[in-house]
Amino acid sequence: MRIRKKQSKRTSTRMREGIKKKALAQNRKNRKLAKKDVTWKSRGNKDIGIPSMFPYKNKILEQIEIKRAQDEEIKEKQRQERLEKKRLALENGEEVSEDDEDMVDDDEEGDGMAALLESAQRAAEEFDGKAKPVQEYRNGVDYQDYDLESDEDDDDEVSELHQDLEKSRKQYDKIFKVVLENSDILLYVLDARDPDLTRSKAVEESILTKFNGTKKLIYILNKVDLIPEKVLKIWMTHLGSQFPVIPFMGSSTHANNGRFNKKLSSGATASKLLESLKKYATDANLKRSITVGVLGYPNVGKSSIINALTNTRGPNSGVCTVGNQAGVTTHLREVKIDNKLKILDSPGIIFPNEIRGKNIKEKNLELSILNCIPAKYMKDPEVVVKKLLAKISNNDEQVAIFKEYYDLPPIPSSDLDSFAKHFLIHISRQRGRIGKGGVPNFHSTAVSVLNDWRDGKILSWSLPKNISTLQDAILDQQKAENEKQAKAADSSVSASTVVVNGFTQAFDLDALFADLDNAISNQ
Repeated sequence: MRIRKKQSKRTSTRMREGIKKKALAQNRKNRKLAKKDVTWKSRGNKDIGIPSMFPYKNKILEQIEIKRAQDEEIKEKQRQERLEKKRLALENGEEVSEDDEDMVDDDEEGDGMAALLESAQRAAEEFDGKAKPVQEYRNGVDYQDYDLESDEDDDDEVSELHQDLEKSRKQYDKIFKVVLENSDILLYVLDARDPDLTRSKAVEESILTKFNGTKKLIYILNKVDLIPEKVLKIWMTHLGSQFPVIPFMGSSTHANNGRFNKKLSSGATASKLLESLKKYATDANLKRSITVGVLGYPNVGKSSIINALTNTRGPNSGVCTVGNQAGVTTHLREVKIDNKLKILDSPGIIFPNEIRGKNIKEKNLELSILNCIPAKYMKDPEVVVKKLLAKISNNDEQVAIFKEYYDLPPIPSSDLDSFAKHFLIHISRQRGRIGKGGVPNFHSTAVSVLNDWRDGKILSWSLPKNISTLQDAILDQQKAENEKQAKAADSSVSASTVVVNGFTQAFDLDALFADLDNAISNQ
């Protein structure tokens, strides 16, 4: 048998050149098509980074961040050394090279910082009354700002939240003193969902005792579109026995706007209040303008009320910055309505007398429910959500609205802790807030629930402390009205009634209250 020798892999020149020719033609065609393709393609290789499933990803990222901070510190140190050398060369009269000219630019930047510091000091002098503040004009309304800065000692051991609370305490006396001394009328803004929680009795006592009734105080019950009509009437009766109360809807951007008290619109309540303020300013016959101060806790809607009052003079004339988080207003602002009326907007104050004697945990819970603490300061938002659920569970109507909004299925639970846990699991799955391995992210989910509460998507309200149910409140309201009629017939009245009645006559609130009462009763 003859064995055939191995076949050679050599090809002819014609075949090799033909393959090259066809390959060049194909590549040319691909380049033409690539030019016509509108899809953008990166020419560089994409860095996939550290895979999410890598077990030591967080540790590696932390090391990278530390290394970056160290490099930045070294660069800054080297830069300062170069600047110092060049500055010494200039002082010795040596020539400055082109590289040295960068130092001159840096010096100019330093001069800019010095100018900025000087302007800040000048603003502080303006606030202390040593210089005249600069008056500005926006959207047809005059306003001027007063910066508020307090001297603080940095302490690394104190938490960021505690520092802010201490800052609020230090600014409390200064802000409160300025607002009280410069105001003829004080609008005390309360959150209609829980007025007692946003009310400071120390403020009321200081106004009555220090100024002997010369300062007129009015409760502004804001966010009335988030509570039912019956609850609004109860609070109007409860608070009205001490000071005049005006229901108000400062903002119409809530998710549940118009669910309750539809006739008390933002424009209607603002126009009525502004007319009453202007009438009081005209009847006072003073040679100066009347100043109206606005007080209240953070995020109760003080700036929104001022914007609502100024919007009655024309569209898009909001002069105060507003936001759904606490701490948007950081300085005093005087808004000029006309020659007879000015409004003084103040930052939200966490009144120190109201939290004195309470532990830090309880204080933080109350401030969180009040939306006085931004989400970034909440160390344990799950506990705040549990507190909110406990508050809602006391009322069947609130529970029904709550379940309808979140589309909650029947949740088997024996206690509040179990219900809160299953609720957060349901919301985390519903909103896709799932961490590694399918574990629900309770912290992120709790923050989103608190944001819903802040934005008015979750409806919850409370009754006065001495009232347990709505039926008891209605009976107490009828009883209070009967007692009021009896006291009106009697010649001897209490001191608080004298304050309210005297102010009502001076301020002429009868027409305002009549219109608002009709709007509430006709709903």
